[in-house]
This record gives sequence, C-alpha cells and structure tokens, in this order.
Amino acid sequence: MRRRASAFLLPLLGALAAGTVSGTAQAAGPVIPEAFRGHWEEERRFCALPSDATLTLTATALRGWEATGAVTKVEEVGPRAIVITATFDGEGETWTQSERYELSGDGGTLTTTNEKFTFQRFRCPKG
Repeated sequence: MRRRASAFLLPLLGALAAGTVSGTAQAAGPVIPEAFRGHWEEERRFCALPSDATLTLTATALRGWEATGAVTKVEEVGPRAIVITATFDGEGETWTQSERYELSGDGGTLTTTNEKFTFQRFRCPKG
C-alpha cells in the first residue's frame, strides 16, 4: 500500500509544485498600478484626519469613507490614466462601478471621473 500511495502522490506533488494541475495555478487578478496607490484626500489638511472624500487605493481594493471596493478590472486608457471597475460594499448595499483615474504629471493629484462627476484629490504623505 505504501508503494502505491507514493507512486501516486509523488507525480501529483510535482504537478502541484509546478502549478500544472487544474485549479492550482494562481492566476494574477487585476492590479492597480503602483503609481496610483496611496491615500488621497480632497484637501491636504485632511491627510491627518480623513474626510468623507477620503480614498485609499491598494493593489486590489479601493477604500472610501463608507465603502470598500474589490477590484474586478483595471484598464489602461492613457499614459497616466486607468479605468477601475470594482464591486463595492457599504452601508448595507453592494454595487459595481467603473471610474476613470488620471494622475497629474507629478503624480500628486488624482482626478476621478464617472458618469456623475469629476473630482480631484491630492496625494497624502506616506506614514
């Protein structure tokens, strides 16, 4: 019995390590580019005490004052512009939304555009 188990397990373990068994390979999901990540506020004075317009972008999520969004798609639409689609949870509701995010030339300002508004935020210092 021991020999049969090892004859079966060794090739399986090798395939798992190589990521060739269906369902075991880790597919990379959509990722927000590094240049866009960070804490953003409508005014720099809110960096220490976030406002209701606060926005934090991580590699895979958007976090606001009352909602968090899991990134489902990131599309580059310009040299410093992306469209992020995310599924949000907040205030007892769930919804999917796409917004365009564009960085200023110095990377210090982020302009958000969707079907309802255009909004500018400033990058907060790390820390």
